[in-house]
Amino acid sequence: MSVWPVTIVLLLIAVSGWLFLKRDPDRYIHEEKSLMNIFFKWGRSWHHIFKVVIIILFMAAIFSLYKYFLATSSVFALTAAVVAGVILSGGKELLDKKITLDDVVSSTLGIILGFFLLFSFFK
Repeated sequence: MSVWPVTIVLLLIAVSGWLFLKRDPDRYIHEEKSLMNIFFKWGRSWHHIFKVVIIILFMAAIFSLYKYFLATSSVFALTAAVVAGVILSGGKELLDKKITLDDVVSSTLGIILGFFLLFSFFK
């Protein structure tokens, strides 16, 4: 398989998912109503831990896709994983009614931890 068609398909999926959620963000991602934010029941700190874990797992999945399935170099796969983490967390933050510092910190922490975990284990 070629890397570029897969990348274009993944970008189209990300954009269409973001546009779908953008139609009614109150229904899908906000604290009071969303099933996706189930961890708010136990407090805001669990929500942030969940967000960091999801970002790391997503980055690991993208890294594995590019590194092992598409047979790209480790540097390319790591770069794609970091870009995917930024797109995931940035897209979620853009859907929020207000962006708070703790959300930005947890997203940044997830991307940094994901990078260092992937770099240390799979480089």
